[in-house]
Amino acid sequence: MAKHSTDAVPRMIRGSVVVQRRRCGKSSCRCADGESLHESTALSYSEDGRNRTVMLGAAEVAAVTAAVGRYRSARARLEAAGNAGLAALLSRRAAARRGR
Repeated sequence: MAKHSTDAVPRMIRGSVVVQRRRCGKSSCRCADGESLHESTALSYSEDGRNRTVMLGAAEVAAVTAAVGRYRSARARLEAAGNAGLAALLSRRAAARRGR
């Protein structure tokens, strides 16, 4: 059986790290009262318009969380650069119209 290694986690991952809380369904379990629910950490992402989840092992959580953070930072930088380019284009076009 293959072990999950944090070395195998990609540098960037699109998605969100979430904690899922649920009942297992056993009437004698501590979760049956609805208060002491079982918790699992998962990566949640969308693919082809559907939400998907991948359960994470305890050893993977920190590395996956960091990879998601790097993805969000890169996306924010790309969005900012795109917005700056759009603003420059609109400004240049407005100046050209004023110069007519």
